[in-house]
Amino acid sequence: MEKPAARPFPVGAAFEPDVLVSYRYFKVFHSRSQLSSEERLMFAVLTDAVECFQKHLNARSCASHRLFGEAQAWIASAESSWPFSFECICDALDLDPNYIRAGLRRWRCDHKLRNRTRKRVRESLRYQRRLSGKSSGKRDAAPAVSWS
Repeated sequence: MEKPAARPFPVGAAFEPDVLVSYRYFKVFHSRSQLSSEERLMFAVLTDAVECFQKHLNARSCASHRLFGEAQAWIASAESSWPFSFECICDALDLDPNYIRAGLRRWRCDHKLRNRTRKRVRESLRYQRRLSGKSSGKRDAAPAVSWS
């Protein structure tokens, strides 16, 4: 009788822990999850600009309109000569600036479309009230109540 051929890979080795897994994991993921102080500041600047863009899109006051204009101009700028330009911040944070710009353009179009639809509904309801002769929504004075 012949002996069975020796297995090149021991069966027990498949169930042993890989000692390099944790090293590889922390090398890849831990280093990017912890931003440096400068990167956190850059991320805060980027976040503030996006929030100003979204919050003050339909600005009515001069201050809000100015904030929106500054944020829009900063995001649209392709200048990369100063460290806190939009391009430099995106580069430092490993983000694609054109992708962010396209996303904000898409958000702006969707936001305008939603607002336009709402205004049309409101205007048509106001127009229907005028045609039907109902009041414009102002309440008549409440009748006087005597408590005696």
